[in-house]
Amino acid sequence: MRFKGTLILLLVCAGFGAFLYFYEVKGGEQRTKAKQEENVIWKVPAEDVQQLDLITAGQHVTASRSGDGQWKITAPRSLEADSDELNRLATSASDISRESVIDENASNLAQFGLDPPQTTVAVKTKDGQVREIRFGSNNPTGNSTYAAVKGSNRVLLVTSYVAGNFNKKLDDLRNHAILNFQQSEVQSLDIASEKGSVALAKENDRWWTHGKERWAADSSAVSSILGDLSTGRIKEFFEENPDDYADFGFNMPAADVRLTVGKDKAIKHLTVGLEQSRLVKKGQPKPKPAEKKAEETGSTLYIARDDSRPELFYVDKDFLDKLRKPPSELREKTLAFLTRWDIDSITITNARGTLNLAKEQGGSDWVVGEAKTKAKWDAVNEIFDALEKPVKGFVDAPGALSKYGLDKPVVHAVLKQGGAVKVDCIFGNEGKEGVFAQVQGEPYIKLADKESLSKLARAESDYIEPPPAPPETPATPKK
Repeated sequence: MRFKGTLILLLVCAGFGAFLYFYEVKGGEQRTKAKQEENVIWKVPAEDVQQLDLITAGQHVTASRSGDGQWKITAPRSLEADSDELNRLATSASDISRESVIDENASNLAQFGLDPPQTTVAVKTKDGQVREIRFGSNNPTGNSTYAAVKGSNRVLLVTSYVAGNFNKKLDDLRNHAILNFQQSEVQSLDIASEKGSVALAKENDRWWTHGKERWAADSSAVSSILGDLSTGRIKEFFEENPDDYADFGFNMPAADVRLTVGKDKAIKHLTVGLEQSRLVKKGQPKPKPAEKKAEETGSTLYIARDDSRPELFYVDKDFLDKLRKPPSELREKTLAFLTRWDIDSITITNARGTLNLAKEQGGSDWVVGEAKTKAKWDAVNEIFDALEKPVKGFVDAPGALSKYGLDKPVVHAVLKQGGAVKVDCIFGNEGKEGVFAQVQGEPYIKLADKESLSKLARAESDYIEPPPAPPETPATPKK
């Protein structure tokens, strides 16, 4: 009898547990899901949102999405839009849910700030349907906002975060990028300012000047300028009628930048003109030149234009100064341009003979000569350091190589990757400022650091790692 009672008790407990699981757990999940679905005001795929209207007191902004997914502001006038920001708004507008219902049929919407509303959001989807919701005042706690769907007096509560997403001004939705382009697609860069002019073109992932002079540019410095151009932000838009002004200084710009981008070589052209304080309307006297203050900072604004859009805008002094660099600052200063981890063989010929170094296949260690003796890593690393060290100067219009001792070089260094020559550099006589050197493919001569030459003038034995010391023999104990 005792066993039978225990079995019944176990069955009761199992049944109660099953009830709790299916009602409380599974049923709870289903009830929560049903409650969430009941609270949905509308839900559409974010990518189906084709038009957004944001209406506040004194402002009605309309933005439309084109076939390529980019947004354009169409009202109150045609303007470039910040597509990233409008994509975020489209995502927010695609899924609107309530917290609760306050009044099923309010007789006075004004008491909730809904007549007139604080903000109205209208969403038009691909199928032509339009959904509209009005947001009013916050409730007493400030955590929620009153809302009502168009054509209904049913007052809802939504989270203040949902309503706040759409509290945007026209300026918040405009494209504040100074220039729109992908940095990796830039093929050429021309910059002109009072500091000088330079025209650069990319060849095999390196930047070179093109024109009368040809020299290698500092790729990191060029990338920095392109980065500033692609990420730079407009500080203010010029909202007045340009025809009312006498001059913007675009004929003698503070900076003029021209890019070619992509396979179709699209032109991007930025011109920076006068300082904001120097702009005058037609018929007004020109301001007297003011003395520049030592504390002048990036807050100073300059008028600018991008040829691809009609509106003018302002950039700050910090941005302008990044463009106003003398060409010499963009010049490649290292003796030889290389990517050291890609190099797998080195040959150096000097007064002490010919040194051959090779990287072990599949590894990072170096070996010396035909015997493939292990090389000193520090000594090999010093070869790279010597070739990557900044030079002391340049000879841009060199005479005969014999004038610099380069017809009979004292050191000849060749670095390869997979059999392809990556660096071929010769060293000649010593001058007052350094050692004359020339890298194959460069029409000019460089003045290398004398220390660099000394690191390349070593013998093969200087690179061989000495064998490890034999283990010490333990002393024989005395009898």
